[in-house]
Amino acid sequence: MDTLKVVNLKARIGTFELGPVDLNVGKKEIVGLIGPSGCGKTLLLRTIAGLQEPVTGQVFIDGKDVTYLEPHLRGLAFVFQDNALFPHFDTHNNIAFPLKIKKDPQTEEKVQKKAAELDGLTDYLDRWPKELPAGMKKLTAIARETVKKFNLILMDEPFERLDKKIRTELRAMIKRLLMAIGESVLIVLNDPEDALAITDRIYVMKEGVFVQSGEPREIYTSPASYFVMELFSTMGINRVGSAVFRPQDVEIDENGSYVTLEHCGPYDSKRILCNGKMEGQEVVLLLPVECREKSDVKIRIKNSFEKV
Repeated sequence: MDTLKVVNLKARIGTFELGPVDLNVGKKEIVGLIGPSGCGKTLLLRTIAGLQEPVTGQVFIDGKDVTYLEPHLRGLAFVFQDNALFPHFDTHNNIAFPLKIKKDPQTEEKVQKKAAELDGLTDYLDRWPKELPAGMKKLTAIARETVKKFNLILMDEPFERLDKKIRTELRAMIKRLLMAIGESVLIVLNDPEDALAITDRIYVMKEGVFVQSGEPREIYTSPASYFVMELFSTMGINRVGSAVFRPQDVEIDENGSYVTLEHCGPYDSKRILCNGKMEGQEVVLLLPVECREKSDVKIRIKNSFEKV
């Protein structure tokens, strides 16, 4: 049985309409929702959590229909994008809050254990939210939600507004935490690198509906459309004639198309990232390091879409 199952769900906020969408999250599975801002990811999360009433459709958690059940009765942990920490509580009391509400006699023990699970958080238990670094604010919000009993974790863009170093460190930490907790997760993401690093499976969303779903690597290597290709290209895309392709979707081929190289820089130990021109159009290409001394190459495009 799936932990979460969404069937023919539709929701509306203002003039924006979500769905209908179908979605499932298996036991102990980490599933991502990815798409551009405003495509309906957060609205879907809020509807699953019971914070937004659906127009039609059903939401099942552990096989139980919770479509119109109050949020606090759904057995969810919800980590909001803005963390939603209580400014008048220190870190310890923010984490302890849901336990104190239930008068849990093991509150102190559970808070200390949860803080120890999150690298470094123990050192910040006496700090106020305004004194916490960005990464520690996020960990406090995660600790507060996961210290209580739950069946499903909902996370809304946990890596937004973080610089690259903190983002990378937090991403690895959250992945370890989620695997250690062993519960099902539905997480909203904007960055394909986050999706590739964390999730077992993803749903790609555009204008309120899903346009592709599957394992992250599968979607990265075999995008179903130009939209998905562009979304999953961290280095941008090239447009030459009617073809649209990513810098990494090329290979050296003596029978291929001619490209002049204008500037190349290291990408990793085996590849370089080059600016050049192809059929009069500026392109960016990811090429073998052996090409670094060349002024031109011939390439074959392995994967492309027609420009629309």
